[in-house]
Amino acid sequence: MVPPSVSDATDERFTETAWSIVIAAGAATPARAHTAMAELCRIYWRPIYAYLRRSGHPRHDAEDLTQSFFQHLLENQTLQRASREKGRFRSFLLGTLKRCLADEHMQRHTLKRGGGMRFISTDELEAEELHHLRTDREAAPDEVLDARWAGVVLERALDKVRADCAAEGKANLFEALSPFLGGMKPYASYQEVADQMNLGLGAVKTLIYRLRQQFASAVRREIMQTVSAPHEVDDELRRLRSVFARAGQQAF
Repeated sequence: MVPPSVSDATDERFTETAWSIVIAAGAATPARAHTAMAELCRIYWRPIYAYLRRSGHPRHDAEDLTQSFFQHLLENQTLQRASREKGRFRSFLLGTLKRCLADEHMQRHTLKRGGGMRFISTDELEAEELHHLRTDREAAPDEVLDARWAGVVLERALDKVRADCAAEGKANLFEALSPFLGGMKPYASYQEVADQMNLGLGAVKTLIYRLRQQFASAVRREIMQTVSAPHEVDDELRRLRSVFARAGQQAF
């Protein structure tokens, strides 16, 4: 799956962003901070894990370091010094991770399985390990992180479209047409899908076009959550599309 083309024009507002979650995670109130940190971990641990695996860390060490990284963010007031004006959230995480890895104290005190904050299930780790095994062996760690980041963005956008369709009573329509959203060759042709749905070919093409537009808007909203200002969205889309195609395409 590759990122869809997205129009430059948009009237979507900058609402809840990854940066606002960061600010909440850096809050002085422990309960609010832990809740926000859990949300950050849930969304963004996969690119961090992918970077660590490509950097040469064995599987279990990469898991422990991923856990430690997010625990470090929470315990060392790193997030309290973060600011959306400083740039893109992906760059913030990568820069912070590199500084943490250079910190011998963190290396010596890596959280072991069964201790500290736990947010990665065994099934999720198994799936992420498959991503690692299928990625380009020549890609640099930074490229792998960016490719996995793009994958997370696309997955979240697709989940949002799926949920919206289900809420409108169009779950079956989404399942039939979603294979046409990505760059992979669909299992069936337009005509075959039209026959299966008992619709005309023109009607199916129109439905696919509309679903692609909906998906493109969802991708754009996901990107908007991670940049410092709306005008950065298109540049971020171009970069992630390029890196994803180069380093992580076969993972999807």
